[in-house]
Amino acid sequence: MLRPIFLLAAALSTSACASRIELPGTVLPPEEAAIAVEGMGAPVEWRAVDAGTARIADTAGLELLGEDFPDSSSVALRRLTLHFRQEDWEAVGLHAEWHLDRGYRLSDGALGQIGGNLGEEARVNAAALAARLDAEAELLGDSSSPFTEIPGSVALPESVLRDESNQRTLATSIVSRGLFVQDDGEAWREVAIENAGSLAGIALDAPRGLIWVGSGVVDPTPDPETAFRGVIAIDRITLEERRRVPAPEGVSISDIAVGPDGTVYGSDPIGGGIYMAALGDATMQTFIAPGTFRSPQGIAVRPDNAALYVSDYRYGLAQVMIRSRTAYRMRAAEPMLLDGVDGLWLRGNELIAVQNGVQPHRITAFTLGQGIGVIASHRILEMANPAWTEPLGGAVTGDSLYYIGGGQWDIYGEGGALNEGASPRSSSVHRLPLVETPQE
Repeated sequence: MLRPIFLLAAALSTSACASRIELPGTVLPPEEAAIAVEGMGAPVEWRAVDAGTARIADTAGLELLGEDFPDSSSVALRRLTLHFRQEDWEAVGLHAEWHLDRGYRLSDGALGQIGGNLGEEARVNAAALAARLDAEAELLGDSSSPFTEIPGSVALPESVLRDESNQRTLATSIVSRGLFVQDDGEAWREVAIENAGSLAGIALDAPRGLIWVGSGVVDPTPDPETAFRGVIAIDRITLEERRRVPAPEGVSISDIAVGPDGTVYGSDPIGGGIYMAALGDATMQTFIAPGTFRSPQGIAVRPDNAALYVSDYRYGLAQVMIRSRTAYRMRAAEPMLLDGVDGLWLRGNELIAVQNGVQPHRITAFTLGQGIGVIASHRILEMANPAWTEPLGGAVTGDSLYYIGGGQWDIYGEGGALNEGASPRSSSVHRLPLVETPQE
């Protein structure tokens, strides 16, 4: 029985990268009226999570974790695996259908192991749902168009920003430890940044004419002792460095977002904290200390400067009130998955999310509801694009999301060394329209 259990655990595991790094967006359009949703109740404070939360393995502990994070496929997979070990086939079947009902495609190996122990009706239902998901994934697979290509000489690009006013595209890099720019019609070139770390999140502060990047250290960072940790501001037009704000010791900034008042927020997906730098700050300050979130990724700031939206990769989405710094769990009014979110951007009344921690990978728009922490509905914008290796970071510019579809985390190891048998490759940049264009 040990081998099948091991195989199931492997089949159920989601792609985990402790240094998943994304950026939130750029200029935010005017906020739209939120949708009223009945029966959602009062706001629910976020349950604090840390490394110990991942070690919870008993039935009671996992049931409570499931109640606290009811829209997390990662938590549900842990419960499914436990029930499989306990040979509680009724519970296994319910959890398998829970995933399939929410668009999560369990692997064929997992479905085979589960199906061999379920009744005929449950097997038929699971097979029908899996087939439906495959059809939906194929239908949604190629809904974005390649916009440009980052050459293989730029090692492990992580995020892109499209600056239409200057007709240029900028890309950050983890292994090349730099910022690269392509003016329309020209070749890619590097922007000189002294002692840049692994650059990840990138965001536009249009009112102040700045482009901010997050700089830090992750496993593939070459020569980490020389890497700056914090945020760096680049002049939007000249691309000269204007400001850098160091993070606290040991903190690595990845995803970033800029508030309407010019405050820069950054997440540390390894340490678990969220940090901020207001105008004039000489160092980044702790906004949310480690211990509230396990692996915070994307951040988006409301245009009224009242709150942040934060993704915790394994547990879901949170709304953090800026004044009180209280975190509330985002609650779904309909079945959906809120975990596995790498990049997060706010456009109008929708949170645009790259979900590369669920299967199939997808880009989802979550419509905000009235009140704190309410998601009224969702729509999948793109899923299982055959041109993807892994969708990563980007930014919303106008009515489109520009993002990296050709992720390279699978070919680089510790210190930026290529994995055995791997070769440098180019990375595709995609443009995904966020507004449907009426047919003529």
